Amino acid sequence: MGQITRLLTWDNLFLGGVVLAVIYLAIIPVAVMIFGSLQSGLPGTFTPLTVRNYVAAFGEPLLYRSIGNTLVYSVGAGIISFSLGTYLAWLTERTDVRFKGFIYVSVLTAMMIPGVLFTISWILLISPRAGLVNVYLNALFGVGEGLIDPYGMAGMIFVSGIDDFYTPFLFMAAAFRSMDPALEEASTIAGAGTRTTFFRVTLRLMMPAALGVWLLIFIRGLEDFEVPALLGIPVGTYVLSTEIYLTVRRPPSDFNMAATYSMFYLGVAMLGLYLYHRWTRASDSYAVISGKGYQPRVTSLGRWRPFATLSAMGLLAVAVYLPLVVLAWTSFLPWYGPPSAALAKAMTLENYLWLAEDDLVLSSLKNNLIVGFAAAAVVTLFAAVVAWIVIRTRLPGRRLLDGLAFSGTAYPSMVLGLALIWFYLTVPIPIYATLWILIIAYVTKRLPVSVRICSAVLVQVNRELEEASSVAGAGFLRTFTRVVLPLLVPGLFVSFATTLTISFKALSIPILLGHAGTELMPLLIFDLFESGEYPKVAALGVATIVVITFATAAARLASRRVGVTAPG
Repeated sequence: MGQITRLLTWDNLFLGGVVLAVIYLAIIPVAVMIFGSLQSGLPGTFTPLTVRNYVAAFGEPLLYRSIGNTLVYSVGAGIISFSLGTYLAWLTERTDVRFKGFIYVSVLTAMMIPGVLFTISWILLISPRAGLVNVYLNALFGVGEGLIDPYGMAGMIFVSGIDDFYTPFLFMAAAFRSMDPALEEASTIAGAGTRTTFFRVTLRLMMPAALGVWLLIFIRGLEDFEVPALLGIPVGTYVLSTEIYLTVRRPPSDFNMAATYSMFYLGVAMLGLYLYHRWTRASDSYAVISGKGYQPRVTSLGRWRPFATLSAMGLLAVAVYLPLVVLAWTSFLPWYGPPSAALAKAMTLENYLWLAEDDLVLSSLKNNLIVGFAAAAVVTLFAAVVAWIVIRTRLPGRRLLDGLAFSGTAYPSMVLGLALIWFYLTVPIPIYATLWILIIAYVTKRLPVSVRICSAVLVQVNRELEEASSVAGAGFLRTFTRVVLPLLVPGLFVSFATTLTISFKALSIPILLGHAGTELMPLLIFDLFESGEYPKVAALGVATIVVITFATAAARLASRRVGVTAPG
C-alpha cells in the first residue's frame, strides 16, 4: 500500500498526465486517419473494414494529378523562397551592403503578415481585370487586360515563394553568422577571387545546412492551403490540401475519400521530414563553427555595392511593402479600385468603423483570443515538461516521448483537422464545433516547435539550482515552478507568442474546424474575400497585422524584463 501511495504523488500524477496527453495528441491523428480511410460510412458510424477507398483513389487520375501539382508547387515555391532568403541573408551577414538594419526590420515585418492576406494582396495587385499592375500596364502601354495572371500554378509558385522568404533568411543568416572564416581566408591567400571562394569554399561548406533548410521549406509548402485555395481552385489547379478541403466541403461530402487522400498526403510529408532529418544529421560532418572567437568574414562588394543595395531594397519592396501598401489603400476605400484622384476624394473610415461595430468581427476576435491564449498556455506548459523529461531525466522511453512530441511536424494541418473531425464525431466527447477542438488542433500542431524552443534554452541552464532545490526537500512540482520555469522564461515567451500569432495567421486549421459561432479571424477574412468585400477584408487585415505585431512585441518586451540569466 505504501508503494502505491508513493507512486500516486502529485508529482508523478502531473508528469504522467502530461506524458499521456502528448501520446494522445500524437497517436490519435494517424490512428483515426487510417481507420477513416478503411470505412465506408460517415464519421461516427462503424462499418466493416474495406480497401475500396484506396482502390477508387488509385483508379482516379485526379489523385496523381494532385500529387504531381503538390510536388511541383512545393519544389517551385521552395526554390524561390530559398533563393530570395539566402541572397538577402548573405548580403546582410557576409557583405558590406548598406541598410542592414532595414533588411532585418523588413524580414520581421514579413513575418507579421498572415498568408491569406498576403495572397489577397497579390490578387488585388495582379488579378487579370482589376489588378493595379495590370490596370496601369494597360493604361501606359495599351497591353490589354490579363498580361499578368496570378491564377494557376505559375502564380501560386510565385506568390508562395516570396511569401515565405523570411524562413530561409533567418536560418541562413544564423549559418552565415556562425561560420568560421578560416577556410575562406585560406582560399583568398591562395589567390582565389571572391567569386571562386564563394562557389568553391563557402557554398560547399553551407550545402548540407542549406539543403536541410530547403527541405524544411518544402515540407511547409506541402501543407500550404491559403495560396492554392485562392489562386488554384478558381482555375481548377488542385493540390492535396485543396483536394481534401473540396472533398469534405463540396456536396456530397466524402469523408472516407478525404481520409484516403490524407494518407497519401501524410506519406509525402513524412518522406520530406525523413529526408530533412537525414540532411540535418549529415550537416554535422561539415561543422564550420569552432570554439574559438572570430568575426565573420565580410566581403567588400566594391563597385557592385550600389547594385546589391538596390536589388535588396527592390526585393523587399515587392515581397513586403507592396502588399502592405495595397492593403492599406484598399482599407480606406468605399469600393475597390486603382489609385486615382476620384477615389482619393472618396476615402473613408467606414471600414474601420465597421470593425468596431460588427458582431461577427467582434465575436471572431474574441474567439481568436480565447483559442490563441489557451493553446499557447497549454502547449508552452507541455513543451517545458517534455523538454525537462528528455534532457534532465533518465526515464526509459524519454526519446520515444521526444519523437512523439515532434511527430506533429509530419501532420499537414489539413490532415490534422480532418483527423480531429473523424475522432470527435466518433467518440462521445462533445467538443466538435466548439472552440475546444481548435485549441487541441493548435496544441498538437505547435508542440514540436515549442519543445525545440524550450529544449534549446534548457540545455544552456546549469542543473545545480534544480539539484539544490531537490536536496532542500522540494518535490518536482515545486522545483519546476519555482526554479525551472523562471529560468525558461525567454523560451516560454517565444513559444507563447509564436503560438498566439499563428492562431491569427493560419487558415488551414480553422477552415475545416471552424463553424458558425467559432469563426477565427483568418476564416472570417477568407469568407469576406469570397463574398467580394475587398475593402472590409483590407481593413480587417490591417487590424489583424496590428494585433499580431502588438502581441509579438509585448511578448518580446516581457521576456526581456522577466527573463533570468542562468548561471553556468
